[in-house]
Amino acid sequence: MAFKMKGMKFYGDRTRKEMRQDHREHMDSLGDDKQARKEARKYHRGRKKELRAEELERRGRTKRAERKMKRGKKITDQFR
Repeated sequence: MAFKMKGMKFYGDRTRKEMRQDHREHMDSLGDDKQARKEARKYHRGRKKELRAEELERRGRTKRAERKMKRGKKITDQFR
């Protein structure tokens, strides 16, 4: 990564480390099913954008948050 967050919470109340650990546990639980892993990665990418958008919204960065939320919803709606 090109910069350091200096302890800031990137996803609201969760750190990047916590997010990565949860994602790793989920991927391990899927086993060797390639299609399930592919779908999980795609869903996780969209969900991450939604979480980041919520945090940006909380900080007052509404235009950026709207764009990110729209992009994240577009990805995650495929799985609902």
